This record gives sequence, structure tokens and C-alpha cells, in this order.
Amino acid sequence: MFKRILVRMRESIWFIPSVYTAIASLLALGMVLIDTRYNYELKAYTPSYFRTSVDLAQTILGTLSGALLTMTTVTFSTIMVVLTMYSSQFSPRALQNFLNKLSTQRVLGIFMGGFVYTILSLLFMRKASIDHEVISASVGVLLAVICLAYFAFFIHNVGTSVQVSRLIRELANDVIEALKSEKKGMQENAVVWSDEKPFFVQSFPFVTEIKSGTFGYIQYIEYKKLTEWAVGQDAIVDVVKPIGAFCGTHSVLATIYSEQEVSAKDLSSHFSLGEERSILQDVEYGIEKLVEIALRALSPGINDPNTAIRCIHSIGEVLQRASLLPGGIAVTYTKENKPCLMAMYPKADDYFYSAYSQISYYGKEDASVLNALFDSLLYIARTSKDEKSKKLVFQMSNYVWNHFTHEVLEPLDSSRLEEKRELLHVLTA
Repeated sequence: MFKRILVRMRESIWFIPSVYTAIASLLALGMVLIDTRYNYELKAYTPSYFRTSVDLAQTILGTLSGALLTMTTVTFSTIMVVLTMYSSQFSPRALQNFLNKLSTQRVLGIFMGGFVYTILSLLFMRKASIDHEVISASVGVLLAVICLAYFAFFIHNVGTSVQVSRLIRELANDVIEALKSEKKGMQENAVVWSDEKPFFVQSFPFVTEIKSGTFGYIQYIEYKKLTEWAVGQDAIVDVVKPIGAFCGTHSVLATIYSEQEVSAKDLSSHFSLGEERSILQDVEYGIEKLVEIALRALSPGINDPNTAIRCIHSIGEVLQRASLLPGGIAVTYTKENKPCLMAMYPKADDYFYSAYSQISYYGKEDASVLNALFDSLLYIARTSKDEKSKKLVFQMSNYVWNHFTHEVLEPLDSSRLEEKRELLHVLTA
């Protein structure tokens, strides 16, 4: 449940600003209460220079509210400029990385909260009801200083966020974190891997289908909840759609095999669907983000092969870790050694194909791109110890080599690339 809420929060830029605005509203009401009812009780505990007259407080709060509203507008405009740049220069899928940053949402929230505090405090600051000095204005000045510090931090954050190398690193780190989470989930359960579905599912008399009821991409699946339900019902839940798959309104998400008829109307709530895919469990989506930036860099309008090379190197690091994970059909067993859950996971060759197929096609006339592809494969070959990964590296080296237009190569390019290809064959033999 927590992970599903986290997915929704990552998609909602309004959540954190709303929290900050609510806190600022409560702070404003609290300060009004102090200034009107508990002023004399707290007067001995507050320095005199923190207290101002009502006229001065109204002037200060009015000035601050206008200034903070202006800073909020500037911040929003800056965010829109960065989003436009991300969409045109990098990838439309990279917009989430900037919008979902806590720093971006906090800056917007602190400005909105500061404005709400000053405007609410100004609303209740009346001479008719307050005939003594107040401290609301001093708190407003303190909030303005905090907002100014956050604004300086926001400018620094924007300056680093528009650097493509930083974005590539962040995307690679997101994929690595997703890989770690997937590996941890596999280790916590008694999972047996298979290339095909086990035959025992055909022996159950009752088969129940779980349909989505809506359409979108599968963002998150609560495997633990499904396992607990299957154990309690003495049934097998077969998740037929993998993470990241698109589901129509009448698509089957899972199939339940049981000895007796069961009610599964609430099981669809354990599948989270949305308009966009999520990196939380979807490793392949993270790889596709890196590939998209590389493809955009290779396009004639941008023509920036160095950015594509950086993406390829980062993809090599991601694939090296992904090649260590098993894939196929994962069957989870109970403590009594009974199957209870089946789920589909991408195999290593699925990750490799997603990473190299488009780049090798659109970069087939650039020797530097092929050189970078070989470098990433060499890195994987040197660090992999199992024969399956080496065989996959050998297969992909031939794949990218055959995709390339060799007529555009100069003799020096050919000799260097041949050396790396031969080295790959030696390492994967």
C-alpha cells in the first residue's frame, strides 16, 4: 500500500506544495491566536525587537505578500522553461525526473506557503481588535529570509538539472535502485525460475480472471499482498501482465487457479495503472529513458554524438547489473512447498535488446557510436562470469556490428573497431 501511495505522490506535483501551504495556514492561524489571546502571557518570553505595531505589521506583511507572490511566479516560469528544454532537448519522458524532485516541489511549496502565511496574517491584522504590539510580522520576515535562501538553492538546482551529464547519471541511478529493489524482492521469497509456465495450473477445476476495469500502463504490482491472498485461499495467482505492460479496459491482469470457487473482486486493487510507466519496479522503462536521450542526441536537429556516447556508457553499467538477475516465469512457493504465485519478469536479453536495438540502427553511420557500443559490451564481458551473460554479449556484439553501414568507415576506424570486436570474441568464447 505504501509503495502505491508513493507512486501517486511521485506523479503529483501538487502534493508537497499543498502540505507546505496547509502548514503555513496553520502557522498563520496560530500566530493570530497568539497575537489576539495570548499576547500578554507570552510577552515576557519574546524580545521587544521582535514585536511591532499593527500599522508596521500591516506594511511589512503587505510588502512581503507581493514580493513572495512575484517570486512564486518567477519560480513557476523557471520550471516551465526547464520543462520545455527537457522535452525538446532530452526526452518527454525525462520531465518526470525534474518535476518529481523534492527540491523542485519544496521550493514551489515554500513560496506558496510564505505567500499564504502573509496574506492570512494580513487578513486578521486589524486595529479594531488588536491594540498592542504583535509578532506576526517578525515571523513573516523570517519566512521571507527562508524563501530567499530556498530561491538561491533553486537557481543552483536548475543550473545542475539542465546539465545532460547530471540527468544521465540520475536516470542510471534510478534504474540501479530499481534493480536493487527487484533483487531484494527475489531474495525474500522462495522463487523458482522457469522459461515456461508449469503444467500444474491445468489441473485446477476453477479458473477466475481478474480484469483491469480501466486502461493504462501497469506501474506497480503488490506481489506480497497477492501472495498472502493466494496462501489464505489455497489458490495460485498467475500474473499474466508484466510491469510496464499496457492494459485495456477488458485486459486480463491475472488468472486464479483454485480447487473451489473464490471471490477475487478486490484483487484488482493490488495493481496500480496510470497514464505513464513508473521506474519504481520497471527496469526496462529506465533503460528506455536513457536510450531516448541517446536517440535525441543522434537526431539531425541536435547532432550531439558525445551525449549519446555518455548514455551508452551508462547503459553498459546498468546492463552489467541487469545481466546478473534471472528472468522468465517466477513461481513463488509457500512454506509447505506449494506454488502460490506466478509472475513474468523480463530476461537479460530483453534488457539488452531494448538498450541496443534502436541505438545501433540510428547510429549505424557513426563510428564513435559503434565504438561506444563495443566499449559497453567489453565492460559487461570483463565483469561477467557466467556463460549465459557472455553468450548474450557475443550475440549483441554481432547484432550491432551487422547493423552498421561499413561503407562509411575509414581504414583507421575499421582497424580500431575490428580490434575491439576480436577482443569481445576472445572474452566471450
